[in-house]
Amino acid sequence: MNTKDLYEEVLAMLSRIRNDQSKLARVFNVLEELNAGLPLQEIRPSDRRDYSSIVMQIADAINEGFICFFNPETQEIEQVACEGYFDPVEIAEQNEDRIDDFDLDYLKWDSYIRIDPLRREDMRLIMEKYVSETEEDTPLAAQLRNVFETDQPLRNFLQLLRDADKEGLWNVFKKQEIINYVRERLSEDDLPD
Repeated sequence: MNTKDLYEEVLAMLSRIRNDQSKLARVFNVLEELNAGLPLQEIRPSDRRDYSSIVMQIADAINEGFICFFNPETQEIEQVACEGYFDPVEIAEQNEDRIDDFDLDYLKWDSYIRIDPLRREDMRLIMEKYVSETEEDTPLAAQLRNVFETDQPLRNFLQLLRDADKEGLWNVFKKQEIINYVRERLSEDDLPD
């Protein structure tokens, strides 16, 4: 993991616990212990293969609305544009004579893991979680909760965050939740972290 990725991951974690004094105290205690004599080189990464770059690539793609197919054997990733709710396998089957035009390699793989973009219901849960974890007792929280009853909750949610200059915090939070979703999907198939 490079320094920028590590910084973003730590920032996301800290932003999630910034209002929880006990969790912050535990973080500072760990930092003090590390600074008190445990050399950083003694903290070794796991011997297992690092899939963080794969997780990040898939998370970025599904955040953009792509369906991702991951081959755990070759570690290849294929992204397919998601136009509404179409099924790329169904499209390929209907157009078998044109499969080369689609260039869908995952259909030739022995096995793959399909990871779809988040559904509206999932995004709503992430929005609700954001409100409960980061905006808990703020005046903005009440406004954000009210957008769930509107016709366009995501649009209104984002507009309120822009107006409150908190869109960056939301983006970090949402990205971490998408990363968690991808890790969970991959772990269902016994893929190492």
